[in-house]
Amino acid sequence: MNPVPPEALEKLLTEKNLEYQLIQKRHRKCQLVHQSFNGYASLGQRNWSLRVEAIHHWHRPAEEFLSLFRVFPDWVKEELTVFFSVPGGGIGPQTKPSDLLVIQGMGRSRWRVWHQLLSLEHYNKNDFAEPIINEELISGDVVYIPKEFPHEAISSEATMSYCLQFWTENSLRMIRNWTESLSDENHRGIDYAPSPDLLLREDPTEILPQDITALQDMMSQFLLQKRDHLDTWFVQNMSQTAYELPKAPETQVYSVSQVQTLLQQGNPLHRLMGLRMLHIGNRYFVNGESIDSDYAAAWNILARNRTIDGLLLIKFIKDDDFLAQLTLLINQGFWYFQ
Repeated sequence: MNPVPPEALEKLLTEKNLEYQLIQKRHRKCQLVHQSFNGYASLGQRNWSLRVEAIHHWHRPAEEFLSLFRVFPDWVKEELTVFFSVPGGGIGPQTKPSDLLVIQGMGRSRWRVWHQLLSLEHYNKNDFAEPIINEELISGDVVYIPKEFPHEAISSEATMSYCLQFWTENSLRMIRNWTESLSDENHRGIDYAPSPDLLLREDPTEILPQDITALQDMMSQFLLQKRDHLDTWFVQNMSQTAYELPKAPETQVYSVSQVQTLLQQGNPLHRLMGLRMLHIGNRYFVNGESIDSDYAAAWNILARNRTIDGLLLIKFIKDDDFLAQLTLLINQGFWYFQ
């Protein structure tokens, strides 16, 4: 089980000019090294590893591998990262703000995990307890690492490890981003107007608990009023990936009739690797763009499948409005014929 062989990763880094991190072990410590990639031979045979994020955007077998984890919602799976390590390489001590699944591909690597109460500062001073996980993973093994648990990996041979990172966000940041979107769209808030029974006081300088409760109730009322907007804002944002999308293979600009003919002939329609398509109810979004909710059944087929036999859409391909919107998405490069 190894969806991205080392030679395929080397080719991707060379031909696609992907972003990567080179980690070298020097004096028993792992350090990030900034240098251009000129192939594995230029790096030597020991003490280094490469980290490439969102590999499923660029390599079809990696995307197919990620689909094995669709037991989790698409929107909570943030990225699939691959590590390629040579003997003596690995990743140094680190913590992540989100949960991780580590899946061992080629070779063996030792993963150690410490309790979250242990800070990296203690780790770097060699002042730490025994790890709670200290296991050598072989191909097919999986280990779950909760967020903020320090961990490291060490390789004694050439290895490939895959890390599936799950989405997480801070509530304060989410509230700020959402309320900014409300302001951008000129939504009107609720004006505060205290009730008469809150105005008569013996002490005019005092703020009472019921004053704060009234403010809280006003804010809660506003949130309830804007629930539909919150739904739309969230699915729109989550349908956008934080990573660059590849470009679809060079194709012509299609007319609606050409798309219809290709689908009728059963030509497969491929979704761009890394593209997110999500929905809330019958409202579908592709990479942050809303699409016509009248065709939810058709969009559901497109959302749930990476590759579609044209005949799966046979019920819809005589509908001019649906075909027009599908053709637009194809010409934007989100889907393509091959």
